[in-house]
Amino acid sequence: MNFAEIQSIIDKHDKIFISSHINPDGDSLGSAYAMYEYLCGLGKDCMIVNHSPFPEVYNFLNKKNIFKELDGDAVAFIKSADLGLILDIGDFYRLGDIAYLIEENDIETLSIDHHIKSDNDLFTYDYIDTDACSVGEILYSFLFEVDKSKISEKIMLGIYVAVLTDTGSFRHSNTTDISHEIAVHAIKQGLDISKIYQNIYENSSKSRMKLLGNVIQKLNYDCGGDLVWFALNHDMIKEVNGSNQDFDGFTDFFRGIKGVEVSLMLYDLQGKVRLSFRSKGKYRVNEIAKKMGGGGHPFAAAALVEGEFSEVKSTVLNLMSTYINKFNEDNNS
Repeated sequence: MNFAEIQSIIDKHDKIFISSHINPDGDSLGSAYAMYEYLCGLGKDCMIVNHSPFPEVYNFLNKKNIFKELDGDAVAFIKSADLGLILDIGDFYRLGDIAYLIEENDIETLSIDHHIKSDNDLFTYDYIDTDACSVGEILYSFLFEVDKSKISEKIMLGIYVAVLTDTGSFRHSNTTDISHEIAVHAIKQGLDISKIYQNIYENSSKSRMKLLGNVIQKLNYDCGGDLVWFALNHDMIKEVNGSNQDFDGFTDFFRGIKGVEVSLMLYDLQGKVRLSFRSKGKYRVNEIAKKMGGGGHPFAAAALVEGEFSEVKSTVLNLMSTYINKFNEDNNS
């Protein structure tokens, strides 16, 4: 599929909902914001709906309350929509309950993504570019090709947020030349990139700082220091009067420790465990995530695993240890 075909699909539909994965991040939210502005500009009846609550740190994108939770009105809109524009999802069922609404109502979907396809590739149409740093980068290239005059300041804001966050502020190895072109375009467009950065990265709650301090005291190191891992649960969040948004970015943060190659979070959901992997680039953590039923990028991956915490912890740590030891044996022999 090419960009002209994406535009052709959009042109043929009038009522479109935009959605992304459970616990949306800066790429999915920024991309949704950009496409909402674009589709509204085309005269489409459009709504952004996600399974999960909107993260407060991105409130600057939601001043007009365009991001909706899955309530009665949103469900009714989805059921009557003729297209679902799905962004930043490697697996259909990471849509949460929205996936079942799509299936039950036989709604056409167009997926735009930069993740490797999973076994649950159930979208009607898809455009995937695994070389892109983010969905935001793909959308920028799409809009630039089909009609660059349509790239308004609002659209550019969404795209810039997507690229900024998925490249770790242009620090990660997925940063491309197009990433920097987007930054230049954003500045020329008049965006206050310093203010955007502050809104996302310099706006931490007191509860987040308390939680970070508590986690730091309980960090665990394995594999000769190559691996750092930490555990979280509801009680730890409650203790600091926090929310599930307070630990966003912790895995990236601990990857920054000198000598650490991989950071792993294990979040106990009582019967399920949420895993988040981050690698500096030596080890491909998506291989472990896939074995745990998840997936993602080579150096940033995740999984949601059913099972008791102690069992999941033992399994994933054994997999990581085996993988790291074998990798080092193969490359040091």
